[in-house]
Amino acid sequence: MELLKMRKIAIVLAITALSLSGCKTLDAVPGGLGDLVGTKQVDQAQVQAAFSKASEAYTSAQTAMQNALSQSLREYDPERVQDANKIWSDLQEEFAELQAKPERALDKASLFSSNTIADEVMEQSQSIIALITSAEKSKNAIVTVLEPIRAHFIVLDRIETQKNFSKRYTQLVERHNELKALLIEEEQAKVEGYLPEFSQRLHNLEQDAVEQFYLGAVFSQLKLLANSEKSEVLPSVYTDVKGTAEAAQIFARNNVRDYEEIEGKTRLAELQVQRINSLFSEHKLREQSLKNDSVETQLLALETQLFQLTQKAGLGDLRHLSFSEQLNELNKSL
Repeated sequence: MELLKMRKIAIVLAITALSLSGCKTLDAVPGGLGDLVGTKQVDQAQVQAAFSKASEAYTSAQTAMQNALSQSLREYDPERVQDANKIWSDLQEEFAELQAKPERALDKASLFSSNTIADEVMEQSQSIIALITSAEKSKNAIVTVLEPIRAHFIVLDRIETQKNFSKRYTQLVERHNELKALLIEEEQAKVEGYLPEFSQRLHNLEQDAVEQFYLGAVFSQLKLLANSEKSEVLPSVYTDVKGTAEAAQIFARNNVRDYEEIEGKTRLAELQVQRINSLFSEHKLREQSLKNDSVETQLLALETQLFQLTQKAGLGDLRHLSFSEQLNELNKSL
């Protein structure tokens, strides 16, 4: 009986101890509800700050992409611009979702990443900015170092170089692209060492292109004349034609961009070609006249033309003189 009484007392003491140690009041929680509410407010502020930073980063990336377009960076560093475009496409979609639900700024971007959605937006934005900045640097190097080369290609295009010298032109374009790639890799010193040889190749091609563009037709006709009866019948005239064409050729090759003077000398060569053709036609007409026994008709026609000229010049009738003497009198009267 005494033992049972002692057990009951032990049970009561145990229950009392448990009550005192495990059942705390609200006031016993450190900080109370006030701290709980404060923690929630801090989280909201963090979410807003994260969203603001993500928005700012996105705007900077958007500006970078606009600069890439306005500066035509794709022409200078296509690989980096292409990479930036791929990231930009994903970023636009991701940021649109964040804008729709900004409260998710601090949510995890994925199950396999420790980054938040805001972190992902900022990292992608920074990647875009870095790529476009590098592309701008590439453009500056290419424009600074290779501008004379680019200008040379513009000149070559004006004189149909690609059409007339396709293989050589293509080789130089490929070399130009190789030099641009080296500049993108920041090998400026190496590129500058290659420029003298490359510029000389461009100049040599320009010489040939200018000659072909202005004098190609003349030399084609000259080749035909050399293998025709005209050069045999009129050898001295053919020599004049050839000499005028070759003089124009020398001038063109030594003054590749003096287009006005080259055109003038080309015109003189063209007139010489017309001259030998005209004289040969006259020769053929007289040859035919002799075969047809119509020499008198030809002589009288020429005499009549000279008579009309001497009459207009006030020299009277000079038909008693030879044709050469009549022409000399006309020259004196001019």
